[in-house]
Amino acid sequence: MAYLMMLVANDVEQINAVLKAWEDIHVDDIVLMQSTCFHRGAEDRPHIPMRFMFERLAQGQRQCSVTLFGVVRDEAMVQQCIVQVETVIGGFDIAENAMLVAWPLPIVRGFPRQAPDGGELKA
Repeated sequence: MAYLMMLVANDVEQINAVLKAWEDIHVDDIVLMQSTCFHRGAEDRPHIPMRFMFERLAQGQRQCSVTLFGVVRDEAMVQQCIVQVETVIGGFDIAENAMLVAWPLPIVRGFPRQAPDGGELKA
């Protein structure tokens, strides 16, 4: 079953190294979004955006992280991605600069039917 991964990394300087590490294991269809941490963007009242609405952040808020989204073919590939990220940022158990979550996708349309090694994907 395919998985959606979301990586939030506070150190934007490390993102290129993470992307290169993922590319080395043939995970390269990644979407990047600049993001702002709540604690850095909060003023007198919290900024609560509309769901799925992309807007300019108010003055005084600044980018402090990058959020990456990617779909991989199975849980084993998620585990490989975790190992690759940890080679760049350090272990998730002690790192305070990143978080990776993944969840299964029971329905996927448009996902490639062949793995980079030519094997069959099980979406």
